[in-house]
Amino acid sequence: MCAVILLAAGCNTVSRDYPGASHDELWQAALGAARNPKYSNWFVTENGVFVDANANRIEIYRELKRDYAEPGEALRRQNETWTFSVLVDADDRVPKIVLNSRAAIRPPNFLTEADHFFGEIDSRLAQLPMDSSKPASAITTMQVADPNGLEAPSALDTSTQTIPGPAPAVANPSGVQPPLTGP
Repeated sequence: MCAVILLAAGCNTVSRDYPGASHDELWQAALGAARNPKYSNWFVTENGVFVDANANRIEIYRELKRDYAEPGEALRRQNETWTFSVLVDADDRVPKIVLNSRAAIRPPNFLTEADHFFGEIDSRLAQLPMDSSKPASAITTMQVADPNGLEAPSALDTSTQTIPGPAPAVANPSGVQPPLTGP
């Protein structure tokens, strides 16, 4: 009986490492993602956030709504309720975020919501000023040949490289750009 319950529950916890981010940067990004969620295809109707800074934990209760229709179907209202905790874990060498669903059985879209939350954290971290004393942990893209003759971007991990020194002097030090001319 216990095994059946465990199988039905699935994994209610997901985590992501954030190399190159400090605990404080990660904490601020997680707080921003919790308090000010951004969705392109949902409306947030309720967003309850409880913060326990001493335990590095955030509890979130979020209700989302949208009107949605598959092609050829009638418009219907969709409601989602998310209850999950966020832990900023800095005990390891690399800080990480741990998300835990508070549902007894993992909600079917929990991984989608987790990806969305991690994306919000990534977005907030990307807006921070770069610290040139830390190694770069960015991912850059480059064009590679596709077997079908098309070109597609390919990710290249540059986490072992360091940020280059200051940029060379600019030809136009005043910063004034010449006006654009039409074709």
